[in-house]
Amino acid sequence: MADIDATQTPIVEGVDPIIDDGDEFESKEIQLMKQRVEEMEREAKKLRELQAAAESANGGSAIEADQGAPMETEEDKSIADGRSVFVGNVDYGATPEEIQAHFQACGTINRVTILCDKFTGHPKGFAYVEFAELEHIDAALAMDNSLFRGRLIKVLVMFSEHQTFIRHLSSNTVAYPFSKAAILPPPPAIPASQMEALRQGKGIMAYLQKSLPHPAKQKWLATWFARRHPDRLLPGSVLSVNLEHAPTTFSGVLLSIRRRGPDTSFTLRNVIQRTGVEMQFFVNSPHLKDIKILQRAGGGGGKEGRRQRRAKLFFLRDTPDKMTGISAGVRA
Repeated sequence: MADIDATQTPIVEGVDPIIDDGDEFESKEIQLMKQRVEEMEREAKKLRELQAAAESANGGSAIEADQGAPMETEEDKSIADGRSVFVGNVDYGATPEEIQAHFQACGTINRVTILCDKFTGHPKGFAYVEFAELEHIDAALAMDNSLFRGRLIKVLVMFSEHQTFIRHLSSNTVAYPFSKAAILPPPPAIPASQMEALRQGKGIMAYLQKSLPHPAKQKWLATWFARRHPDRLLPGSVLSVNLEHAPTTFSGVLLSIRRRGPDTSFTLRNVIQRTGVEMQFFVNSPHLKDIKILQRAGGGGGKEGRRQRRAKLFFLRDTPDKMTGISAGVRA
C-alpha cells in the first residue's frame, strides 16, 4: 500500500486545472456561431415586420391580392388563340419589339411571345403574335413570306396552343402524286384447275419463276444464261448493260455467270482509269433495262478455245493486259 500511494501525483491546493488550447478554440467558435445565428434571426424578424407593414399599407396581404385577381380560363385562352398567328423561321436574335414593329401595320397587337428552349434558354425560331381584334388576322396572313431580318418568315393561323397550324395545312393539302411505276399490272389469267392447286401450295415456285420475270428477261434466262442453249453466253464475252440509275451504262468482260433460276446474276469487269472495276448484275432486277452483246467469246478448239470455255475468268484480275486484249477484239 505504501508503494502505491507513493506513485500517485499529489494534488496541490490553490492551483487551477490545466485546460487544453484546442478545447478553448472550439468553445470560442461555438460562441461566434451562436452570435451569428442570433443576428440572422433579428434580421429575419425585421424583414417580417417590414413586409407586414407594406401589406397593411396596400390594404391587404399578397395572398389576398393573388386570390382576388381574375384567373385566365380555357375559354379566354381559346379566344386569344383565335386572334393570334404563328410566325415561323424567325431569326434567333429577334426581339419582341422588332416583331411587333414588323406587324404593327396589321393592327393593334396585345402580345408577342417568342418561345425558348427550357433547358438552354435559346429561342426556337418561331413566335406567336396576338392581335386585339379578329379582323387583323387577314392582314397578318398577307405578311406571309415577307422579309424579316434577312429571312422569309412563315405566317399561319394559330388554332390552339398545342396545335399550331395543322388544320391550316390539312385544308390546303393535295393528293400525293404516286408514281405509275408503283402500280402493279393486273395478274395474268390462271386456269381454275391451276388456281386450285396454287391455293393448296402446289407448284407455287414454278409458277412464280414463269410469271414474275418480264417476258424479255425470261427470254434472256432461257437463251443467253441457260446452261446448254446454243446461244448461251460464255465467259470472255463483252457486254454492255443499261441501268435505271448511275452508272446508266457499264461495259466489260463477262467473268462469270451464277445460275440460280430467277436469282441468276453475272459479273462484268473493266479497267477504268487504270483501276479494275467489277459489277454484279441480277437479270431480273428492275434496275436492269437492257443487255447488249458487243462481242461473243470464241468456243473453237485448241488452246485459245479451251481458255474461252472456262467457267470463270477470274485470272483476268491479275492480267489486265489480257482482259484489255479480249475487250479490244484481240485473242489473248
